[in-house]
Amino acid sequence: MKILVTGFDPFGGEQTNPAYEAVKLIPDEISASEIIKLEIPTVFTRSAKVVEDAIKKHNPDVVLSIGQAGGRSSLSVERDAINLAEARIPDNEAMGTIV
Repeated sequence: MKILVTGFDPFGGEQTNPAYEAVKLIPDEISASEIIKLEIPTVFTRSAKVVEDAIKKHNPDVVLSIGQAGGRSSLSVERDAINLAEARIPDNEAMGTIV
């Protein structure tokens, strides 16, 4: 089995993103399942394409996307994602911090 695990790059002027830092700590293999880790850009117009390309390349059985939700005191599962392409702060492209 292949599992693609994604996490966003740093944004909002931060040097790291705890979500991707957590992803990096996952072993490369768990119970004979290959873990593929991917840092994705915090850019509305690019992040989905990067994940889509990784799915085509690796053909994973499962995709698990990890994100940071500032202010929450516990883990939460987003069951229904509604991407309105809006946020309280600009993405990295708008801020000119794309690497």
